[in-house]
Amino acid sequence: MEDTDIMPYGIHKGRQMQDVPAEYLIWLYEEGKCAGPVKEYIEDNLHVLETEIERNKKQSKK
Repeated sequence: MEDTDIMPYGIHKGRQMQDVPAEYLIWLYEEGKCAGPVKEYIEDNLHVLETEIERNKKQSKK
């Protein structure tokens, strides 16, 4: 699954994977609510997603 592929389910269904909030993808992963290509996408991008979450936290404190 690539950044431009479409999220197949959930509240962000129909959006490109790159536009799905990192917090939502991590939540799906940690709750075991994803499988197959979505799970693989999250695992392949885990470091990037976690970095995005940290950056968002820092920006919201400003």
